[in-house]
Amino acid sequence: MNLTQTAEMIKRHEGYSNQVYVDSVGVPTIGWGHALHSGSSVPIAVSLQFFDEDFKEALRNYESLNLELDWTRRAVVLDMLFNLGLPRFLKFKKFLAALHEGNYDVAAAEMLDSKWARQVGERATELANMMRV
Repeated sequence: MNLTQTAEMIKRHEGYSNQVYVDSVGVPTIGWGHALHSGSSVPIAVSLQFFDEDFKEALRNYESLNLELDWTRRAVVLDMLFNLGLPRFLKFKKFLAALHEGNYDVAAAEMLDSKWARQVGERATELANMMRV
């Protein structure tokens, strides 16, 4: 048996999952048995691929909102969508209403008056300032 055959046998034994699952000893795992231990590293190429896929999802989610925003405010919304995901983002009802009305000062205030803003700190302040411009 050569190295390629050995790798294929291990893949067959491990099985592939494109979703994180908890293995038989309670460890989050993905791919062909890649354990996601706290503190383990991920190659930059893998991180970049994750980012690209997540960014594409944020773009698709933005398009679903039917907002007509300039590039700066679009960047704010994309940043929030990337960070929050669409389901949590949609809970910002007053923020979304302000965006649709073009009331960007109210939108910025709604951003800052949230649990999200308290969690992300300076990120929220920077984005709210961008929203007001």
